Amino acid sequence: MRKLLSTRRTAKRPPFVLAKIALQEGLARGECPICFSSRKATRRYIHSFLYEGMMSSLARQEFLEGGGFCREHFWEAKNIERECWADGFGVAILCENLLEAFAQDLEKLRNTIAGSNMSFLKIRRTAKRREVPFTPGSKCLACEIARSTDQRYLATLEELLADSNFREGFEQSAGLCVGHIQTISEHWTSETAVEIVKCVATNQVRKLIDQLREFQRKHDYRYKNEPRGPEWSSPERAIGFLVGPKQESEGFEDLVPTYRRRR
Repeated sequence: MRKLLSTRRTAKRPPFVLAKIALQEGLARGECPICFSSRKATRRYIHSFLYEGMMSSLARQEFLEGGGFCREHFWEAKNIERECWADGFGVAILCENLLEAFAQDLEKLRNTIAGSNMSFLKIRRTAKRREVPFTPGSKCLACEIARSTDQRYLATLEELLADSNFREGFEQSAGLCVGHIQTISEHWTSETAVEIVKCVATNQVRKLIDQLREFQRKHDYRYKNEPRGPEWSSPERAIGFLVGPKQESEGFEDLVPTYRRRR
């Protein structure tokens, strides 16, 4: 029995530890740790898909049936491929497959219209009512990874805030973004954890407002020669707090360019 219990603990522990490390990394960077962790997991998934996943007929079919990636993740895939392989080959294949699917839908619609005796007005109405099977990014697999990562890491964060050491680090950080603060207010059961997050957010908002005002003051010609301080990055940090960090590869050192051949 002891051996069985030990095995179960070992099976559960690694995901929690990895989540904790990712959250701490996001906090250390001064970002919303959930946004950072979610983007990192999603980026890793896209990298894996481009490296070997798309070579699987089942994975490729699922990708095509979902309409490919959404706008954000398609451009992310393009950036990752440029950083890691500098060839654009995988994205080109995926685009070809998606365009072929759309071309088939267009041909079906053209045949339907050509074979009918309806008036032009009725044809237009029919075309508007028709649901086109191919909808780009409608079931983006990367979006699903992002959603599931969000849920898992938010649950982990709620648990971690009961730990005094982690809580101390969190209270000295920039905390969560507005979107994730609203999410935890609706879903977390720990009132203490919610209160901690909101207290950190209150301090962050006050600090950002002060720094934004200082940023604006130093744009006045009378004070423009004053040395620049942390207020100079406050607009970017304010945007990150309001809607999440900008989409860039910096900070994802585990996916730096490798320029290795794909399988």
